[in-house]
Amino acid sequence: MRFQFTIAAAALAVVSATPVARRGIFDKTSTITSTKHINAPVEAVVATLQNFTAMIHLNPLVTNAVQDPSDPTGNTFSVTDGIPLFAGLSLPTTYSAHFDTVENGMDTNNTVAAGVTLHNEWRAVANPTGGTDLTETDTLVANVLLSGIITDELKTSHTQLMNTLADQLEAAAGTASS
Repeated sequence: MRFQFTIAAAALAVVSATPVARRGIFDKTSTITSTKHINAPVEAVVATLQNFTAMIHLNPLVTNAVQDPSDPTGNTFSVTDGIPLFAGLSLPTTYSAHFDTVENGMDTNNTVAAGVTLHNEWRAVANPTGGTDLTETDTLVANVLLSGIITDELKTSHTQLMNTLADQLEAAAGTASS
């Protein structure tokens, strides 16, 4: 059932997709925020956030990523995700992701098929009790029929991404989550 709904929603979204400057009446904007305490120095967390290739490959959905040779900054990638459907099958989707460093993290702007756009803000702040608090804020604009599916996949995959990131940084720092 999920497969049929996903295909129908994608077809409708393609038909109703409009440029970002002219959003469709069926578009929905959602904001998703996640925070994780990482027992590692803030400098190590920021350095990892600003390693775009490493961050791309921490996402469990990513199956391929290629740096865009036409971007002189080297901060734009063509990324392919395998969106899980059912029975171990997945639907590949390729999108453009542009990364920018900010003082305490990074921003990403993703342009996906069917008029979907996603802006991610990752911020690392030193925690007074030790370690780092990492916050990700995502702003998703998608067709109302696709919004729920994308939000669920985003929450699941980015929770796994944050946990893997924390495990790697805590192992390097010789600490563990509490």
